[in-house]
Amino acid sequence: MKKKSLVSKSIIRLMYLGLVILISISVVSGIQFYNTLESEYKDSGNSFLKLLSSEIDTGYIKEVNSTADKPAMINNTWYNTNSFLQKCVELDKKYITINVLIPDEEKGQALYIWSESNDDSNKNQPMTNANLPKEELLKMGAITQNPNDNNNDFSDDLILQLKDDKLTGFLIKPLFDENNNIIAFMELELDLSEIQKSIIKLILFIAIFIIAILALALEIYFYFIKREVMQPIIQLENATSDVVDKLKSESVIEPLNIKTNDEIEALSHSFEAMEENLRNYIKENREIVSEQEKIRTELNLAANIQADMLIKYFPPFPERTDFNIFASMTPAKEVGGDFYDFFLVDHDHLALVIADVSGKGVPASLFMMRSMLMIESLTTLTRSPSEILGTLNKMICDNNESKMFVTVWLAILDLKSGKLTAANAGHEYPIIKTPGKGFELYKDKHCFIVGGKKKAKYKDYEITLEPGSVIFVYTDGVPEAKNAEGKMFKLDATVDALNSNPNADVETLTNNVKNSVSDFVKDAEQFDDLTMLCVEYLGPEGK
Repeated sequence: MKKKSLVSKSIIRLMYLGLVILISISVVSGIQFYNTLESEYKDSGNSFLKLLSSEIDTGYIKEVNSTADKPAMINNTWYNTNSFLQKCVELDKKYITINVLIPDEEKGQALYIWSESNDDSNKNQPMTNANLPKEELLKMGAITQNPNDNNNDFSDDLILQLKDDKLTGFLIKPLFDENNNIIAFMELELDLSEIQKSIIKLILFIAIFIIAILALALEIYFYFIKREVMQPIIQLENATSDVVDKLKSESVIEPLNIKTNDEIEALSHSFEAMEENLRNYIKENREIVSEQEKIRTELNLAANIQADMLIKYFPPFPERTDFNIFASMTPAKEVGGDFYDFFLVDHDHLALVIADVSGKGVPASLFMMRSMLMIESLTTLTRSPSEILGTLNKMICDNNESKMFVTVWLAILDLKSGKLTAANAGHEYPIIKTPGKGFELYKDKHCFIVGGKKKAKYKDYEITLEPGSVIFVYTDGVPEAKNAEGKMFKLDATVDALNSNPNADVETLTNNVKNSVSDFVKDAEQFDDLTMLCVEYLGPEGK
């Protein structure tokens, strides 16, 4: 659908265009009106001056010109005898003043020898000296560079000036004698204040007319805004207010049917498309939530299965007095890849295992359970941790399409002698406390990870534990735990947490480390599984 511009924009453009046209017409009309009035004044004034020139006694003007004391020649007799001039002023003209000037080139001034006005305040007021500079007289045309030059052209146009805050027009014509020489100038001063008043009235009328048109245009504009914009928007608002509730209840939403042929109609189509998309989204979201709930249920089941495989009731061997043991595992997800295990191989030998499978989630959990069961099975065949890890590595490498691996610390403790035989397949260093001393990191020799290379070799090492010795093993989730700033907990902090109360029982020691990690991490998300195993050797006689 081809959309037109929004109706408000169209009306605004139309209003601007109409306003420009009105102003243009008003300006042209005003100029034309002024030009017409000016032309009437000019034509009438020129006709009057032409008639006046035939009535003036040029002989008297010449006599004044030839007299040395020109002001002495000026008297009331001359202009009183020219009653025609007075009658012309009184009967034919309004707001005019007639001046006859004799230029004096040497002094640069003009001498009024006659003045007549229909203004009572200025009537019959002859002036002996106009007292105007020569430059101003030249500008007005009252004198020329050469007054006797008959080839001078004299303009018929009005010379406009502001006089006493009134617009005044001057018409100046030369007066010739019988020999066609210029002997004086006739000046007709016209009061053009009526033109001013007429122009002001016209401007006010035009302004009022434009304001009225603008008010009408605004009224039309708001009418269209209300009909074409506001009503559809209110309709859209009413439709959106309960769209979610209707979609959730699967109620039918009536079509909007907005027909404005502009952006608002396009918006209504977009809203209807959005409603359909929301309906589909809610349906898909319900399916996804249902599927996620199913997955969550299965993960919880897997977590319960994993937890059931780990010993979680302590003490596990309440009848034994030759050792104490405690372990804990906190997965980063519902199920984890870490595991611990311990079991009596026979009456005098205790197997200890802690491991960390690569990856997280269900795949790591399945790999963990497989590895745990295989270790328990292989321990019944030999008491050498290195042989157990070697056989486990071959079995995993033969069927490891997922390319997963596991780090393992495996030990068998002789409960009679205290001899600990262990092998480390890429796992963390154990931390050991001997009687009378604190916990220290024991840097045993690391072998290759299990499941990484089929021909990997593993070696045993032995430690003799005295009664009262404690061994603490853990996964990398302990020293590599991170806080919100990305800093790690590290091994030194782990040893310090154990030494905060080194003579505590194995459960307290494990919880001290766990609490120290929690205090360090605070609200940061747990990145890795947190698994710990703590064993205290008491000796065959018990503690």
